[in-house]
Amino acid sequence: MATCDDCFDEFVHPLVHAGMEKNEAFERRYGRHAHWDWDDTSSTLTFSDPKLTTVRVHCSVVGTTEGDTWQWSWANKNIPPYSKLDMDKVRDFGETNGYEKLTTSFLEADDYTGWEMTAVTEHILSALGAYRFPTERGFCYLIYRNIEEIGTEKVSDLHGSMRGTVTIPPGLDLTESTGEVWDAER
Repeated sequence: MATCDDCFDEFVHPLVHAGMEKNEAFERRYGRHAHWDWDDTSSTLTFSDPKLTTVRVHCSVVGTTEGDTWQWSWANKNIPPYSKLDMDKVRDFGETNGYEKLTTSFLEADDYTGWEMTAVTEHILSALGAYRFPTERGFCYLIYRNIEEIGTEKVSDLHGSMRGTVTIPPGLDLTESTGEVWDAER
């Protein structure tokens, strides 16, 4: 089943905006951190800042760009299986729906290709957000599988220093308020 490039572009466009909204919701909830660290051995991205709660994000690698080429992680034998969880579902979705860009290992890329493929992946896998970091030759694109607040070193907050982990499960919409209020007195 083949489909037109324009049809794919119509499919992708709203997904890019949805991905931007997810990332904006992440920033509203957790803030803009001064530092990020990628741990390839655990496929986690950690955001840290002396003034904010440290956040650890369990990720899947979507793909990489190098020059004017995009490569899907599912086609990259140098990316370990635990770092590309469920990426075969993106390729399967492409096969089912006739989206050749999702089933072709390498694509000609411009400045937007990585974000477009990542937005599609966010949609298919119900990811919580996405990130891009620089590599020696281009960029690596990630989706957020789950999010953990792993504590803060601040001691000046109202109830003293508190540490803990809050895991945000996949499928939770960070753009919608739950109305939940956490009370440190309970």
